[in-house]
Amino acid sequence: MELSDIVNILECKSHTGRELLRRDVQYCYAADMMSDVLKSCKIGSLLITGLINKQVTQVAEIMDLKGIIFASGKLPAQDVIEEANEKNLPLLTTEKPLFEACGILYTLGLRGKEICEKADDGTGDSLQ
Repeated sequence: MELSDIVNILECKSHTGRELLRRDVQYCYAADMMSDVLKSCKIGSLLITGLINKQVTQVAEIMDLKGIIFASGKLPAQDVIEEANEKNLPLLTTEKPLFEACGILYTLGLRGKEICEKADDGTGDSLQ
């Protein structure tokens, strides 16, 4: 799913360049604890979070995230937006609560690391 589709679905506002929204998103992860993101998030995922400080953009760079969505109408400070722009990291906000945003994306086929790993475990078990 393209990030621009997610922007439309979750009614997001983009705080970075529109050209960054052409990224393909296959995995999604939600957390407010950046240690959880570092430990459990699949490299290259889209992150949905309520944490709006600079630590999020730093973790996003380490994990090569496709973008960040701040949920529940939370707005990042200008320095966070500037850092995201410098790193070519899509930064989005949505009024939707974290749980609802995740549920919507899940029903549209986006999955997290653990589910995808179970599907690819070689047993032939299907998650569908």
